[in-house]
Amino acid sequence: MVVKEKRGRRRYIAFETSEPASNEMLLAYLTAVFSPIGVKTPKVIQFDGEKGIVRCSPADKDKVLGALSSKTGIGLSITTLSTSGTLRTLREKYFPMEEHR
Repeated sequence: MVVKEKRGRRRYIAFETSEPASNEMLLAYLTAVFSPIGVKTPKVIQFDGEKGIVRCSPADKDKVLGALSSKTGIGLSITTLSTSGTLRTLREKYFPMEEHR
């Protein structure tokens, strides 16, 4: 059995913040948004202060997309840009010529 059969394929969501934000501010936003809906907070793969990529399971993809676009009292708002099954696609599209971690 292949590992992907056990855990499922992953989905990557590119997003953009309304204003420059720190990593701590982003994590506070994600925690505030995902705690009430009972979805595991998605893993932040890459974030440069304005654009970023998070990883989630395909089963939670629609919930994550809806929650990322929701408004909270934190003052940060996020706009989702694109969803992909490969990290490489999003990095090439939104983070060209950057060092990938």
